[in-house]
Amino acid sequence: MTAEPAHIVDRAIDWHMRQADMDDQEWHAFVAWLEEDPAHARAFDAVALDMALLVDHPELYPADPVVAPIEVPIVASPRRRVWAWAGGGVAVAAAACLTLVLVPAGGGPAPYAIETKPGQRQDIALNDGTRIELNGASRLVLDHNNPRVATLDSGEATFHVHHDVGAPFTVRSGAQVVQDVGTVFNVERDGKRLDVQVAEGSVLLQPQREAVALRAGAAATVHEDVGSIVLSKVDVAKVGAWRSGAITFTGEPFGRVASAVNRIDGVTLSIDASLSQRPFSGMVRLTGTAARDVPHLAALVGAEWHHDGERWSISPN
Repeated sequence: MTAEPAHIVDRAIDWHMRQADMDDQEWHAFVAWLEEDPAHARAFDAVALDMALLVDHPELYPADPVVAPIEVPIVASPRRRVWAWAGGGVAVAAAACLTLVLVPAGGGPAPYAIETKPGQRQDIALNDGTRIELNGASRLVLDHNNPRVATLDSGEATFHVHHDVGAPFTVRSGAQVVQDVGTVFNVERDGKRLDVQVAEGSVLLQPQREAVALRAGAAATVHEDVGSIVLSKVDVAKVGAWRSGAITFTGEPFGRVASAVNRIDGVTLSIDASLSQRPFSGMVRLTGTAARDVPHLAALVGAEWHHDGERWSISPN
């Protein structure tokens, strides 16, 4: 990657050092600076990662360092605020600061699991150039001996795959297999249901059987309990929209929002049986704060919300 200009890096370092004491006005200025130029965001991310690595792993910086290939899972540490504008107002969106945890390639047990708690996100950079963004309440299994295979046991992830004709990247989930053909795609596992949405390139669903080709703008929903596959179209801009707190449904059971709220807000939401199967269409932008999101969801379906201090629920009026 090309190094950013020195003045941008210096400004990114200044923003990073000030974050612990910034007021709301300074947070607005910080976000405006990030949005001015993609180079600003790249520089800030690089500074944040370098700072975290320096603090947590000083042993990685000897006088004469020896650089070896590594896989770099990035795990969430305490959250920082990021402002999001929606509906004419300002809402605080939950976004995690990222800290490096280094996993040397070929070291440790071959298969290893990466799990996120509800409300936690994790970015994973593999040494082949592939990047994976893992949503909250998710479990992903990778393999040191075969970095071109990933297994999504539960939850949701967006894959930015570095294409290799000789070694296609494969995602397994339940009985399903998704194989890339140079791609950015999202995979969600919710019980016996698997959703695949493609933003760039294309994938093959079940490449060893009667393969279904999904190109950019295509989606597939697999219901393993009944053995069906439903194909549909999707706005490529909304693929992996959970990364910005957005969830989109098109005529789907309202009960499915509970899983999305759990992953993004990190809380347990129960929905009354009489509402859970009601068809729901629309896009909702979650702020990461259940006290804002649950009442908003309830209002969308004309229902009531309740909070007992630990759990949230939505029920008919």
